[in-house]
Amino acid sequence: METTTSSPNTLASPQPQRRRNRGVVWTVRILLGLVALIVLLAAGGATYEAIMRAGDTKRYPPPGQLVDVGGHRLHLHCVGQGSPTVVLDAGLGAFSLDWGAVQPQIATSTRVCAYDRAGLGWSEPGPLPRSPQQFADELHVLLTDGGVEGPYVLAVHSISGKTARLFASQHPNDVAGIVLVDARHESVDEHVTPEQLATEDAQQRRFQRMIGWMSKFGLVRLLWAPAWPRVLPGSENLSPETRTAIGVLQARPRQVESALAEGRGRMDSNTQLRAAAPLGDTPLIVIASAQTIDHLPFWKEAQQIMTGLSSNSRMIVASSGHAVHFEQPALVVESIGQVVDAARTGQPLKP
Repeated sequence: METTTSSPNTLASPQPQRRRNRGVVWTVRILLGLVALIVLLAAGGATYEAIMRAGDTKRYPPPGQLVDVGGHRLHLHCVGQGSPTVVLDAGLGAFSLDWGAVQPQIATSTRVCAYDRAGLGWSEPGPLPRSPQQFADELHVLLTDGGVEGPYVLAVHSISGKTARLFASQHPNDVAGIVLVDARHESVDEHVTPEQLATEDAQQRRFQRMIGWMSKFGLVRLLWAPAWPRVLPGSENLSPETRTAIGVLQARPRQVESALAEGRGRMDSNTQLRAAAPLGDTPLIVIASAQTIDHLPFWKEAQQIMTGLSSNSRMIVASSGHAVHFEQPALVVESIGQVVDAARTGQPLKP
């Protein structure tokens, strides 16, 4: 009887295949587990955000009043007593809480009002385009109908420099002084190439949409506010409550869309600005960021042009980034105080 003997290779061959199959099975299980974990975390985050957002109205009530400016209401928060009234206007996509390290200090010496442009903070969305001229028109109605008597010292940041200059040109008797905090001038737009503008716009859209996406899953509440001191220099000068409120409010869909609309309309009023009248001898302090000047060489020239709009002006270069009112609030407060004093006494600004 013939005996058939199997070779060692024939007997061993199924084992590597079985090991490979087990490896594939475990890899698939791990991947499915990770997907399930991500879905579970996303669902939990979305549920957490929905529950928290439902209570935001009670947790973060508007500190001021809502004033109708023609079909939509803007939030206006005034504190302190005295004249002239300081009016604070934040930069692109920002709102009244950004002045949290400045407004309380100003309130010790005069009345000071911070407000939210349409669609930002606690204000309702407004009509398009969201241009500096539209902002100036709405601000005039807001102050008039909100019962804020002039004259005003306008203290503004970044893109709102355009709003302040338009407002002062069109309502010169209402403006007693101006403080421009690293404000944008229309000449900057002329120096920037279309490619650079497109890059700037794309960065703004990515940032705003990232914040909007993170907010859907509760990540803004959990991560953004605690990370602020590391993300934006100087934000540690704001209270933890203010940082949290900014993080929550700026992540809402309407806030994101309003910020993007402001970015699209930021150059729409350049023609009106070029035709605007000079400021005469209105007290004017221009605060320029050293870091912005280093990053954009033509920024210093733009700051000098704005300084030249008044015969009673001076320029200060702050050793900080663009958000000078975050990083060096004392400098901004001091500058506002000097303009207020000059407006009260009629004396020229100190050199």
